[in-house]
Amino acid sequence: MKKTAWLLLISLTLAGCRSSMPDTRRELNLASFDQIWKTVQDKHYDPTLGGLDWNAVRDELRPKVASARTDDEARAVMRQMLARLKLSHFEIYEADKKIEPTPGTGFVPALASTEVIERVQFGNLPELPLRCHSEMLKSNVQYFYVSFFINPPKVLGLFRKAIEQARDADGFILDLRHNPGGIGGMAMGIGNAFITKPNQKLGEMIQREMTFGFALNPQATPYTKPLAILIDEGSASTSEILAGGLQDVGRARIFGTRSAGMALPSLIDQLPNGDTFQYAVANYISAGGQTLEGHGVIPDEAVEYKPPYSAPDPVIAAAVKWIKTQKEQSK
Repeated sequence: MKKTAWLLLISLTLAGCRSSMPDTRRELNLASFDQIWKTVQDKHYDPTLGGLDWNAVRDELRPKVASARTDDEARAVMRQMLARLKLSHFEIYEADKKIEPTPGTGFVPALASTEVIERVQFGNLPELPLRCHSEMLKSNVQYFYVSFFINPPKVLGLFRKAIEQARDADGFILDLRHNPGGIGGMAMGIGNAFITKPNQKLGEMIQREMTFGFALNPQATPYTKPLAILIDEGSASTSEILAGGLQDVGRARIFGTRSAGMALPSLIDQLPNGDTFQYAVANYISAGGQTLEGHGVIPDEAVEYKPPYSAPDPVIAAAVKWIKTQKEQSK
């Protein structure tokens, strides 16, 4: 009798766990799953999804969302569905959860480490961390670092000031290490400052029904001195578009390590359950005809900088050395 009672208690407990999610919340998670599935079906730049049977994926995974006991379990199933695409820029961001300032290794250049982190709201995403730093190095080289391509008025305003300060410098270092991207148009806003010839572009964004070029427009007073761009495995998306594009048109020399290879233009939507859904809508081909997704930008000069990131910074040192060499050769 006692054994029967214990079994009944365990059975009731398990049943209670399975039904712990309110029905209204379960419906919101199912609606979110359906929205994600349909968005990919309708807006993915490749209508064949690389041969993936998207209907079969839905039929397999939707019941798992229906039986999920918590939001985390439901969210994990949705992420599992997106993982089947094997592409970057398909992600679900939990509602009201902050995105940490430095993904991956947590790298921040020593020169910028004392800058205050500003939390910026970008679309439907959780607040994003922004850190900028501009400095004239003792070597007479202008240095500019940005952690995210967000808040265009602030970032582009500081960048223009850095360009003006660099007029008498020997060259310019743009540090994009561990910058995961942001607003794609900011790549053109920065790239324009370094271009002297018309009809150049960073690359092309290829959607289902149209192709959009990341066109560059020369400024009235472009910056023509040597430009070094620093990247690493945390440099992604807009950072790769900018670095790879200026490398392809012969305007910049790239230092560091291969970038993330996560360069798909994307959009962001709110889901019924309150989470945020990021999804790619285009493939990106660099000015040199290279697909950056899955490949990344390869530095002209490979320089590793590993934890604990002790001074001096070898990547900055290599960039400064090259800029000084360019100055000597121009005499």
